[in-house]
Amino acid sequence: MSAQFTAKPPPPLWQGSCRDITKYIRLLFHRFMYILYQACIPFKQRPEEPETLPTSEDNVDAAQLTQCQWIFDQAEARRTHLEQKAQWTFALIIFVVPLLAALFIFLFRDASPNAAGRTAAAVLLCVSAVLLFLGFISAVRAVSVQEREALLLGTVINLNDGHFRPYSKSFHARGLLYCAEMNNAMNDHIAQFVKGAHILTATAVITLSVAAVPAGIAFSKHTSSPVRAEVVGPISLLSVDLASIRDEITELRKLLATLIKDNTEDDRLKFLEGKMTKLEASLNDLQKDRPVVPRNNGSRRRPQR
Repeated sequence: MSAQFTAKPPPPLWQGSCRDITKYIRLLFHRFMYILYQACIPFKQRPEEPETLPTSEDNVDAAQLTQCQWIFDQAEARRTHLEQKAQWTFALIIFVVPLLAALFIFLFRDASPNAAGRTAAAVLLCVSAVLLFLGFISAVRAVSVQEREALLLGTVINLNDGHFRPYSKSFHARGLLYCAEMNNAMNDHIAQFVKGAHILTATAVITLSVAAVPAGIAFSKHTSSPVRAEVVGPISLLSVDLASIRDEITELRKLLATLIKDNTEDDRLKFLEGKMTKLEASLNDLQKDRPVVPRNNGSRRRPQR
């Protein structure tokens, strides 16, 4: 194909002078403010009527009628594509909202020693939340119920007298073109909200990422105080395991006493029996409740063993 029929991509705007860059930044700011504005303002329910279409007396062949039907189908396909983009924006918002809420909770759960970083992070988080809310409104307005033109009974039946209309290719083609133009105008209106939802959501994500930097700096040197457990009341060391050990030692002591009684001359058994008695006494001491001794600073500690 010849190069004169091939479209070239638009050149970057910064290839001109500094005046062009300033103009571009100013234009970008105005467009962003308009996106914020159109997310909340009301609009008419129907687009403006198209200009006068060709008269019904023109002769239309089958190829022209097929082309008119294709134009109408293209408008319907574009509406479906715009609604899918709005749904994808909804999915991104659902993913970002928990991150924003988690960062809010992390930032305000306790006081930070770095007040400047905490304040900067809080301001950026608030800006991100507002932008995300406006993006959500734009996405909702994009997928909301909008009027859509289609060929209905009026193209087949004369509503004045109730009789069938005589079929006319030119009348059919005019109806398809009229519906296609009205639907394309409504699609342009929906595309404004989809574009606004994309830009606002992307700006909210960028702001959220920037807010994570001062939040991390604010809490990087913040060390949490150690957890102090205060014990109030007596401490009981009695447990099921200690009780079972005590019972087993008691049975062993009784068995050793029986063996000593049968063998009175065995000194080793007597020595072992004395050790078991001392062990049983130690276990009894562990099972006894002792009062808690208070410290000088008002806290309490466990009794010395």
